[in-house]
Amino acid sequence: MKLTTDKAVDLLIEITPYIVEISSDMELREVISKQKKAKKPDEFGLYAGLIPLFLKKYRPAVYKLLGAIYEKTEQEIADQSFTETIGQIKEIASDKELLSFFTSSGGQTPKK
Repeated sequence: MKLTTDKAVDLLIEITPYIVEISSDMELREVISKQKKAKKPDEFGLYAGLIPLFLKKYRPAVYKLLGAIYEKTEQEIADQSFTETIGQIKEIASDKELLSFFTSSGGQTPKK
């Protein structure tokens, strides 16, 4: 996803609260950390760990986050095909810069 600086700043302002909410979860951080430390990262294992966690614990935040990134409303995200939603989550999870932003807690105390 290529954005202008202005669009990226606007997007970052909008999604930061959701990223902080999600990334402060210790279970989520453990899934990501385990994959980062693996000699041969398991893409399927990463998605298998992240997707249920995202959608079970953080469904409203995920919908808002996806909506902001893909310029859709929460309802449009809820109504789109599940395959499209999973594809969007996988795209975000594959973005090393965004994933790095998710895993840096910025001094936050992680939730268990």
